[in-house]
Amino acid sequence: MKALIDLLVRRVRLYRPDGNPLRRRSDRLEALAVLVTGLVVLAGVWPAVLVGRLAYEGALHEESAHAVGRHQVRATLLADAPAARVALTEMPVGEQRAMASWTTSSGAARSGPVPVPGVARAGSTVPLWIDAAGRPVPAPTARTVLRTRGVVTGLLLMSVIALAAAGGFAAFRWWTDRRRYREWEVQWARAGEDWGRRRSP
Repeated sequence: MKALIDLLVRRVRLYRPDGNPLRRRSDRLEALAVLVTGLVVLAGVWPAVLVGRLAYEGALHEESAHAVGRHQVRATLLADAPAARVALTEMPVGEQRAMASWTTSSGAARSGPVPVPGVARAGSTVPLWIDAAGRPVPAPTARTVLRTRGVVTGLLLMSVIALAAAGGFAAFRWWTDRRRYREWEVQWARAGEDWGRRRSP
C-alpha cells in the first residue's frame, strides 16, 4: 500500500504545474494530457450510469411484458425424479424433469413434464410457473439479476471509456517521447560540435 501511495505522490509531483525552468514544452503538454485524460474518465461516469440504468429499465420492461398472464401454481409429481448416473453409483444431481399434474387458474387440470429437484419423489409438490393457457414457462428473472445486468453494462461502458482515454494518452506519450529523442539527438550533435572546436586563448 505504501508503495502505491509513493508512486501516486511521485506522479503528482511529476505532472503538477509549477514554475520549474527545466520543464520543457513537451513536459507541460504531457501534464495537460494527463489532466484531459482524467477529465474524460470522470466525464464518462455519467453516461455509464445512464446506460446502466437504461439497460436495467429495458430488461425490467421486457420482463414485465413477458409476465402478463404468468402466475405460479403448485404441481404434484406423478413420478420420482430420474436419477443421473455419476461414476459407479446412481444418484440424483441437478435439476431433472418429471411428470406432474397441476390446476390452472380457471380450474382446468393439466399434466406434463416439469423441472424438479433431483431428490423429488412422487406425491410431493413443486412450484411451477404457467402462462394464461396453463403451459409451463420459465420463472421470472429476479430483480437482483436485472440490477446486476444494469450494473455490469454500466461498468463495461466505463471500462471502454477508461481504456480509450488511456490509449489516447499512451499514443500522445509515445509521440512526445519520439520528439524528445529527436531533440536530444540534435542537441547532442550540437554539443559535440561545440566541444570539438578549439577555443582561442
